[in-house]
Amino acid sequence: MRQAPIGDQTAEISLERLHYGKLASGASLSVPAAAGYGVTLRSRNLLSSDDRLLSPPRLMALRRFEPDLVDPGLSQRGAFVARVSPEPNSRRAIFLRARFRPEDGEGGHGRLYQQSAIWSVAAADWRRHPAALLAMAGSELEALPDLASEDEQVRFSAEPARYVVRRLDPQDVWSALEDALEKTYWAAPVLEFLARGAETGEDATLTFGADHFASEAAFLRAVGLALQFLPASYPRWREISVVSGLRQGSLGLCLRYLPSLRAAARTSVAA
Repeated sequence: MRQAPIGDQTAEISLERLHYGKLASGASLSVPAAAGYGVTLRSRNLLSSDDRLLSPPRLMALRRFEPDLVDPGLSQRGAFVARVSPEPNSRRAIFLRARFRPEDGEGGHGRLYQQSAIWSVAAADWRRHPAALLAMAGSELEALPDLASEDEQVRFSAEPARYVVRRLDPQDVWSALEDALEKTYWAAPVLEFLARGAETGEDATLTFGADHFASEAAFLRAVGLALQFLPASYPRWREISVVSGLRQGSLGLCLRYLPSLRAAARTSVAA
């Protein structure tokens, strides 16, 4: 983590961490076949009662998270979700990376199991800094197993991650969006989708594919810029979710990236 002076143009964001899956060992990070699932890391400001609230299926609005729900184009890295946590009157937002990896290690051919990593951040920080948070999560949030050799007390009193972000000037955001509106295809559909969602109050999903964005990182950068532009008075901010690689749509207003989607299935809005 790079440190920077905290001043008028910067802010520090604290991210609590929770990992769910199985403990691994060895150079290949293999998992014993008999190993059970569970929370394997919890940063110190989270409670054991948060384990249920931050379970991956609950955050993805699913009964069960299965391998066929992950887009093939992101099967190795896994699905990604960013949203306000679903518990009533939640004051936190979550960033989730969840995937299925072989029990015999990366690149193996063993039985698949679920491995997930979650960041929890103040919902107010998510609203103020969506572009920075999406960029950080897209590059740094990885569903990697914890080590069985690491002391349990250390894993369950981990330090939160802290990042220093620059406050974006509203005029800079507007200038970037104006440029995007002139040169790209994504800005107008995203802004229209969010505006229509505010008017109708209905659940909807806007999906982009690989012919729209060359990578998940490009999608997250674009969506972050659009969300950064939303005014403080936008009425449905808490219902926005940003999803990548998950075939199941989310409730509320869902902006989604499925790299396997091709030109034959154009950008669409689905209730």
